[in-house]
Amino acid sequence: MKVIKMLLITVSLSLALVGCGMADGGKVTARDVLKQSDDADIIQYQGFIYNNVTNLEWFKDGGDVPFSKEHLLGEVKKQTKNSWLFNDFSATKLPKGTKVYSNTEEVKGFLFVEYEGDELYYMQLLEG
Repeated sequence: MKVIKMLLITVSLSLALVGCGMADGGKVTARDVLKQSDDADIIQYQGFIYNNVTNLEWFKDGGDVPFSKEHLLGEVKKQTKNSWLFNDFSATKLPKGTKVYSNTEEVKGFLFVEYEGDELYYMQLLEG
């Protein structure tokens, strides 16, 4: 009887853990990023998190992604660091109303923002 009870508990816990792992579809979430750094400069678009890479050395040296305002995707809807309230067009540092662009109709890894006269590059964060 003890063996059956332990087996049921083990199976139940395993299913619960698998379910939790699949809940976000393997995407990096705002909560994941803000746990690592509460000062992160991120924005969410189509369920994906994008991180500001404008001033990172590796991006400055090899960043051959041309800034583009060709396709307006929308505007920041809210500025928040609350991961529970984070959804599309939420940002941690960009103010509400900031325009968000892409260089193609189908976003391919980068978002562009012009803020206070500066061109900012946001790169999609991928798990793995």
